[in-house]
Amino acid sequence: MAGTLINTRRAPDGSLLVEVRGEVDLQASGRLRGILVDAATHQMPTRIMVDLLHVTFIDSTGVGALAAGRNAAQRMRLGFAVRNATGMVAAQLRQTGLYDALTHG
Repeated sequence: MAGTLINTRRAPDGSLLVEVRGEVDLQASGRLRGILVDAATHQMPTRIMVDLLHVTFIDSTGVGALAAGRNAAQRMRLGFAVRNATGMVAAQLRQTGLYDALTHG
């Protein structure tokens, strides 16, 4: 969706915060996947934190983007976690069986 906003910022401790707002659907998931994989493989932060507090919808492609980011971070031996997944977003992550893997990294 054109209205999906993805902002990144580096914290003083070297971690990278990725803040996502709006809907993470087929149109936005490729961009999110690219940002997360690039961060893990090229920016090399100490940890990647994905904040989903303002995400109103996520589909299977969005969940796949989060999983791809986590997998890239694991390959590079970086921490990765999703935070503030609530409501429908948390339900989607639970339904796929990825809630614990993504939120406790």
